[in-house]
Amino acid sequence: MRSTFFGIEIGRTGLTHAQFGLDVTGHNISNLDTDGYTRQRIVSTAYDPFATIGRFAPVLGSAHVGGGVRVQVLDQIRSAFLDRRFRTESTANAYWETRTQSLSYIESYFDNVNEKTSINYSMAEFFRSMTIVSQDPVSGAPRTLMQTTAMDLVQQFNMIYQGLIDFQKVENKAVVTKIDDINEMAEQLAELNKAIYGFEITGMIANDLRDKRNLLIDNLARYIDVEYREYPDKFGHSMMEVKIGGVKLVDHDRINKLDVIYIDNVLGPDEEQRVMPVWPHLETTNPLYELDMSKITGGELKAHIDMRDGTGFTVDNRDKGVPYYIEMMNNLARALVLEVNNQHIQGWSDHPDGSKTNILFFDTLGLMDTSVVPSVPVSLQDFIVYYDDSDPPVDLGIDIFAPGFDESTVDFAFKRLEVPDDILRQITAKNINLSLAIQDSAYNIAASSVEIGRPVNNGESIELQRGNNVNMNRMYDLFRKTGITIFDDPTIRRDVGSFDDYGTRIRFDVGNTLHSAKQIGETSRILTLAANNQRTAIAGVSLDEEMVGLVKYNHAYNGAARVITAMDDALDRLINGTGRVGL
Repeated sequence: MRSTFFGIEIGRTGLTHAQFGLDVTGHNISNLDTDGYTRQRIVSTAYDPFATIGRFAPVLGSAHVGGGVRVQVLDQIRSAFLDRRFRTESTANAYWETRTQSLSYIESYFDNVNEKTSINYSMAEFFRSMTIVSQDPVSGAPRTLMQTTAMDLVQQFNMIYQGLIDFQKVENKAVVTKIDDINEMAEQLAELNKAIYGFEITGMIANDLRDKRNLLIDNLARYIDVEYREYPDKFGHSMMEVKIGGVKLVDHDRINKLDVIYIDNVLGPDEEQRVMPVWPHLETTNPLYELDMSKITGGELKAHIDMRDGTGFTVDNRDKGVPYYIEMMNNLARALVLEVNNQHIQGWSDHPDGSKTNILFFDTLGLMDTSVVPSVPVSLQDFIVYYDDSDPPVDLGIDIFAPGFDESTVDFAFKRLEVPDDILRQITAKNINLSLAIQDSAYNIAASSVEIGRPVNNGESIELQRGNNVNMNRMYDLFRKTGITIFDDPTIRRDVGSFDDYGTRIRFDVGNTLHSAKQIGETSRILTLAANNQRTAIAGVSLDEEMVGLVKYNHAYNGAARVITAMDDALDRLINGTGRVGL
C-alpha cells in the first residue's frame, strides 16, 4: 500500500513546478529589452512510479501511479548555428561600416560637393591666370595674379597631403585602441569562463552568465574574426577557447594578450611609426610573433589597418587606403613639376634687373629627404640638361652655375629638366612649392620666348629686343596636353594623361571606392540584420508567448493547490472519522 500522504506530495510537486514556471516567466518578461538575453524555459519530467518493496512488482495498475513532476533543467532557447552566422555577418558589416566612415573622411579632402574648392578648380585657375598674363605679358598685375593662383594650388597640395597624413595617424592610433579593447574583452571572457565553470560543477546551468559571455563574443566579433568552441574537461565540465588569426586569445581562464610593435618608415619621413599587433607571449623562437592579418577577413581592426596601409596594388577595393591616395596626389605633383618647369625654363623673365632664363617655376626648396639619398641637391636646377641637334642628341655637359655662364653664347638645340627616378620619388604633394625666384618676384615668370632687352640689329639701327607671350602660351597648352607620363621607378610607368583628367580621376576614385564600400556595407548590414532577426525569433523574449505561459502556470498553480486541498479533505475524513462508525 502506498503512503497515505503520497497524494499531498504529488500536489506539492505540481505546486512547486507551477511556482518555478511563474518565476521563469517573470524573469523572461523582466528581461524583455535586455541586450543579449536569451529566453529561458523549464524542461520537466514525471517522477518514476513507486512500487512496494518486494521480489515482484505488484500487478495492480494503481500501484504504478507516478510521483508527480520535477524540473529536469532550466534551458536556454538558442541556436549555435544562427549565433555563428550572425557573428560572421557582423564581422563583415563592422569592416565595411568602419571603411565607409574612413573613406567619407578622405573624400572631404577632395571635396566632391563644392567644385570651387577641388584640386581641379585650383589647377584650372592656375592655368587660366596664364591666359591673363598672355594678354598683357608686361604688366605686373596679371603676373601677380598668376603668382597668387600658383601659391593657392601649392597650398592645396600641401593641405591635402598633410590632412591625409594626419588621418593616417588617427588610423594608426585606432589600431592601438582596438587592440586594447580586444585585450579587455579577453580578460572579461576568461573571468566569465571561470564563473560559469564554478557554477555548473554544481549540476546547474549558468544561463545568465552564458548570456553575458555570448554578448561579449558578439562584441568581439565586431572587432576581428573570432573562432570559438566549447569542450569538456576530464570531468565532463564545459570549458571554452577563443581564437583569432588561428592563435588562442583565451584558453578557458588563461589569456594570451595582444601587444603592438612599432615599425619604421611607413607613415612617411619624420612621421610617427606604424604599429602592428603581435603575440608577445607565444612559445616560439621569435619573442614577437606578428598577428597574421592574412587570416583576418573583417572587423574594425582590419578596416583601420587596411585604411592606414592600403597601397592599391591589388584589384580589391579594400586595398585602397591613405597611402594610395597620397601617392596619387604625389604623382600629380610630380607631373606638374616636370611639365611646367620643362616649359618654363625655356622662356625668359621680364625682371627689372635683367631678363633671365633657366628659371624653375616649381621647386622643393631643399625639403627632400636626405636620409634616403644623401647626395640630394637642394634644388632641381642641377638637372637641367643641354643637348645638341645630333641624332641621337648628345648631352653637352654644360654647367649653368659656372662663373660667367651666358646661355646666349651656347649653341644648343634644346634643354630639358631630367630628374632621376630616385630624386623624382621624393617630390611629393607635401614639399611641392614655388621656386625662390617666383616667390621673390612675379616678374621672374618667364612669359617670353626671347631674351628681353637684348640688343638686336634690324639692319637700320640697333634696338632692344621686346618680350612676347609665346612661352606663356606654350605653358597654357600644357593644361590641354594629353599622354603625360612619369617614371619615378625604372620599371613602373605612371600614366597621368592630362592634369584635369588626373585630378578628376582622383576625385572619382575616392567617390567610387566610397560608393562601393557603402553598397557592400548596406548589403552586409541587411544580412547581419536578417541573421539577428532569425536568432532573435528563437532566442528572444516574446511578450505574447510569456503572457500565455503566465496564464498557464497560474492555472496550474491553482490546480495543484486544489489537489492538495482535496487530499487534505480526504485525510481529514480518514484521520478524524476512522473508528467512529455509528457514532
